[in-house]
Amino acid sequence: MELRHFLGIDGGGSKCDAALIQEDGIVVGWGRSGATSYRPTDDSQSAVRQSVIEALGNATISELWVAHTWGDYGLQGWLCELGVPIAHLGRVQEWDIAYFSAAATWGLVVHAGTGSWVQCRTPDGRMPRIGGMGPFLGDEGGGWDLGFRGIKAALRSDWSHKTRTSLADEIPRAMGVPDLRGAVVGDPITSGKVTRAQIASIAPIVLEQAAAGDSIAMQVVDEAAESLADMCVILLEETKAIGQGYPLIGVAGVIQSSPFYWRVLQDKILLHDATLAPEVAPYKMAVGAAMLAMKDAGVAITEALRDRIVSSQAAYPFARVPTLAFQSST
Repeated sequence: MELRHFLGIDGGGSKCDAALIQEDGIVVGWGRSGATSYRPTDDSQSAVRQSVIEALGNATISELWVAHTWGDYGLQGWLCELGVPIAHLGRVQEWDIAYFSAAATWGLVVHAGTGSWVQCRTPDGRMPRIGGMGPFLGDEGGGWDLGFRGIKAALRSDWSHKTRTSLADEIPRAMGVPDLRGAVVGDPITSGKVTRAQIASIAPIVLEQAAAGDSIAMQVVDEAAESLADMCVILLEETKAIGQGYPLIGVAGVIQSSPFYWRVLQDKILLHDATLAPEVAPYKMAVGAAMLAMKDAGVAITEALRDRIVSSQAAYPFARVPTLAFQSST
């Protein structure tokens, strides 16, 4: 009997990931393309389709279950035109992916990708969530926030010896521009010519320089992490969860890709509740979406299957979760 296939699609502020998993838990395809959030519909549709085509590759599919985190952008009709036999296509929520990926039914989830949000689920069924308001109004402690703060710090580097930072050299180099001020100040930043994804792409530079000892970059990281930790504390206090030993589940690109940032962030949160049990979701969101599709199809999500997914996703660089190594060593 042919194995069924499960496709998870996660669109976001910086990229769109697609993961293809066989019924036996082997990840057999991965695709990555551009951002889908805050983009024109045609651009978002193109990004979704590009990542899906890459993930499907040359796989022979007899039955495909699809789960996505944003709009499907006409995905079902398009796949049918390609002759892909779809058994089911549905939307899943990022927070549901987070808890399922961690094999948890309650706890505190902190999400830091391009943007950010925090959700607390209690054993009695409460599920308050805050954040998720996008750039300028939100994105606290996410990639956009880190990048935006980093760009501001770089622009202020020549103000005095106290504001000197390596970001003034590293950020324009990463952006491929000779003059950072000319590239971002005024119309470029206010009109959106410098995109949310471009700003978020600076986050790894900020984290790298902070880890290397640049005091201004470290201040940027500290302030961004503090703003996200504050959101976590608000929900812990509102739900009266402090001291209850909840799982603290870190998810999304910035947390899953940077052990350094996760350490800074979790330490700030643990100052307010030392009983929390920190862990990083072992799968990227696209994999978690595919796993929820597997669950809906009646596949038994056993520990052995979870282990196969973790081991097989290592074949795809964008599917890896570097922070897991830090988690296992602490």
